[in-house]
Amino acid sequence: MRAQGLSASIDTEAPRSDLSLSSGDGAAVGYERPFGRRAAAPRVLAGLYPACLAVADGWAMAAAAAMARVPAGGPSIAAAVAVIGLNAAGGLYRVRRSPSLLADLRPVLVRTLVVSALVAALLPDARWSTMAWICAVSCVLSLSARAFAHAAVRAYRCRRSDSRPTLVVGTGATAAHVVDILRVRGEFGLVPVGQVAAGMPDGAASLPVLGETTDLPSLVETHGIDTVMVVAEDIGTGHLDAVLRISFGLACETLLVQPPSDVVPVAAARREYLAGLPCARVDWPLREAGQRYAKRVLDFAVACALLVVTAPLLAACALAVRLEGGPGVLFRQRRIGLGGEEFVLLKFRTLKPVDEQESDTQWTVKDDDRLGTVGRFLRRSSFDELPQLWNVVRGDMSLVGPRPERPHFVEQFSRTCPGYMLRHRVPVGMTGWAQVHGFRGDTSIELRARLDNHYIDHWSFAADLRILMLTVRAMLCRDPG
Repeated sequence: MRAQGLSASIDTEAPRSDLSLSSGDGAAVGYERPFGRRAAAPRVLAGLYPACLAVADGWAMAAAAAMARVPAGGPSIAAAVAVIGLNAAGGLYRVRRSPSLLADLRPVLVRTLVVSALVAALLPDARWSTMAWICAVSCVLSLSARAFAHAAVRAYRCRRSDSRPTLVVGTGATAAHVVDILRVRGEFGLVPVGQVAAGMPDGAASLPVLGETTDLPSLVETHGIDTVMVVAEDIGTGHLDAVLRISFGLACETLLVQPPSDVVPVAAARREYLAGLPCARVDWPLREAGQRYAKRVLDFAVACALLVVTAPLLAACALAVRLEGGPGVLFRQRRIGLGGEEFVLLKFRTLKPVDEQESDTQWTVKDDDRLGTVGRFLRRSSFDELPQLWNVVRGDMSLVGPRPERPHFVEQFSRTCPGYMLRHRVPVGMTGWAQVHGFRGDTSIELRARLDNHYIDHWSFAADLRILMLTVRAMLCRDPG
């Protein structure tokens, strides 16, 4: 099987089918939750706290540079912006449940040292003493501001009226311990209001059990929940993935209390500690409207540019298809996209027409004797997929995402492959994580769905760019045979 980035399929029409994204697979369904006065204060803190830290860091660096007699204006401003940018990239401005000056010490020192070295190197009479002076003064001022900010946050959170209503997922011993911690430690700013059963035998629940994991969206909305604490070891086998994916669609903070056997490192920017218990901040970038909009803008801009650049190639392919197969250069086929909605996918026709039954049910046509020289070349080069750039411009597809399938097979796979419908949480794509690793055509549907869901769960712009580069490499550097 060749690792090609763009998958081919039968060049025939498929009948329309009504399919929708089922929440039975654990798919997260987004909703808008009205934010009342109770939720306003934490969101003011969430915006004010990072802004104050950023201003303090920038001011500390600018003040240290001025004391070291660095020329005012450009160099000092650039140094302040640089240290703010590095600290932001390292997650030093995130709002944490348990802010710690000791945890901030090393990353602040390293980033300040880097910027101080760059500033000192740009001075005409650069000396090591200058760099040390800038770094020392900036660190002292920045860490002092952080100590004050952390103390202010802890004092603010101890006011019970401003604490965030919290839902604890799990009913075992660890969940009970988490509830006790939240009740006693007011500086975390979390007030437990209930627990959720999660597929294990009922334990000694410390709070009222308000429902099951499938009820999470309605519970969050009904009770005005601002934080969901997921206790991993108190969740039944096979339920954790579903719970986390449901949390992707919740308009609230989600913290995962990791089990004692979990030795997988968690990035510092996502790590939290509650009275020593390691937690991971669960987040899904595509939950944010800004991220979805940015991905759409990138798709639109790149697809438009590619349509212009490849216009001669598109014209040549269309002419070759016309000469070999006669009228009907393009074919249109029903596929399933975002949210289980149908759309019409475009491709260059590479086969002579077949009947509707074959179009609807035949899985692959590799080595079909009806393929002509032009059709075989278009499939081998994946040039038959180029008209889908227009689908991307229209918004039916994305450049990167799970490959769309015909309604007949979506209906079939959704019954036999757990998690298959979760692929439709994002727009389908011209290429994807599964395709660039060879999962196309007659390959395992279970593994394909697994790779697609992994891509969706861990989406990032960097991942999209990597997949696009792997696609180009796969198209240019094909395996022999």
